[in-house]
Amino acid sequence: MRWLKRFIAGGKEKEVIELFKEHINSVKLSCEIFTKAIESGDKGLLTEVCELEKTGDAIRRDIALKLYEGAFLPVMRGTLYKLAETIDEILDTLENTAVDYARLTSELDGDVRELCVKVAILNTKMSVNLMEAFEALGKEADLSDKTIKIRTREREVDAIKREIYKKLVKKEVRSFWEGKILSNFIDGLVNVSDIIEDAADLIQILNVSLR
Repeated sequence: MRWLKRFIAGGKEKEVIELFKEHINSVKLSCEIFTKAIESGDKGLLTEVCELEKTGDAIRRDIALKLYEGAFLPVMRGTLYKLAETIDEILDTLENTAVDYARLTSELDGDVRELCVKVAILNTKMSVNLMEAFEALGKEADLSDKTIKIRTREREVDAIKREIYKKLVKKEVRSFWEGKILSNFIDGLVNVSDIIEDAADLIQILNVSLR
């Protein structure tokens, strides 16, 4: 990544960059596994989402430690740590959503499942765009293209969310808790895109630091 040349003082910076790539890749893998779980109905896959969340926690701690040890200029460290926290929040949300999905006592209705799969696929595409945006730091045109894609897909998720809720209000549930778990699952699934957009915003802030 060419933008590093101006800011690298030693090996710690390179290590932080590799950790961020690993962190974002964990989000991508988690999104892919989650999509497969909803498509197939195989809830056994969700344990992998939980394992990736644990991996993400470890990566975030490693990034924090290297920033504390002096990686990067002070003006960038706060934003870099906030980015690591936000990426970790994506993984936390995916884990919580996976737990709610595993707790559902009845199968999703066919049309609701189809819409949820669409959201999960969009989340996966946005995770790829997030990696591309991170790698495009310092290249204004490329970064802008990737962040525009993220915002466009986030709006698509918002539109699908409205469709899902229109269908859910007509659905009969057997108990308050069944309805709450289903609502939490949908909220978590659609919130992933919001947090990915937040991460993309932080990457844009970092890009300003590189000017």
